[in-house]
Amino acid sequence: MSFGEPFFDRLILHLDGTHAGPMNMAVDQAWLEHSTIPVLRIYTWDQPTVTLGYAQSLPKLQDALPGWPVVRRWTGGGVVLHQEDYTYSVIVPPADPWSETTALESYRRIHGSLAEALSHNGHPGCRLALQEDVIEAPFCFVAPAVHDVIRGPVKVAGAGQRRGKLGLLHQGSVQQVILKPEFWTQWATRLAKEVLTVDTAPEPVLARATELEQKRYALTEWLAERDDHLPRV
Repeated sequence: MSFGEPFFDRLILHLDGTHAGPMNMAVDQAWLEHSTIPVLRIYTWDQPTVTLGYAQSLPKLQDALPGWPVVRRWTGGGVVLHQEDYTYSVIVPPADPWSETTALESYRRIHGSLAEALSHNGHPGCRLALQEDVIEAPFCFVAPAVHDVIRGPVKVAGAGQRRGKLGLLHQGSVQQVILKPEFWTQWATRLAKEVLTVDTAPEPVLARATELEQKRYALTEWLAERDDHLPRV
């Protein structure tokens, strides 16, 4: 099956800069809360960083982690080591019908489109992992899940998702390949009929991200117990 047809009518391509782990997580959530059209956000890390899936236990994993800063994601999935990877997020607000795509199907379609884009940009042979490719392990990139992107025996893309009344947040990492800067623009044009490229988020998104960084993602309580200082709603 080809994933060549665009998913969205319009898309914001946010070519973001470099941030510490807590701010990277905060910007994604802020976009999810504020955007009225889908967003593809591309970003980097200020230093090697570990992200944990929302439900993972830090004490159980601590001894196996490198001595890098650790931040807990709002999405599921396993441990991801962010050092020489490429990170992106697909954010779909509830106003867009695509946000109602089931978890498995949205994962399949986003990664299917990504695999085709990779194959057309110097990395032939990328495909979606099948059940026989699955490995169970807490570290994401040694453990392909169904519909992750693999190339031969190597996992090159995985992601975690969160969905709810705010819409869909898909946080992904691409590893074991070298991507040209123009790759993300090319993939964006596969995802949407019209692409608006920005390098700075709107002020309401930035303001909310700063609050989320301070009151959630930078807190030891969030990392340890998924607790935060945000108002309960």
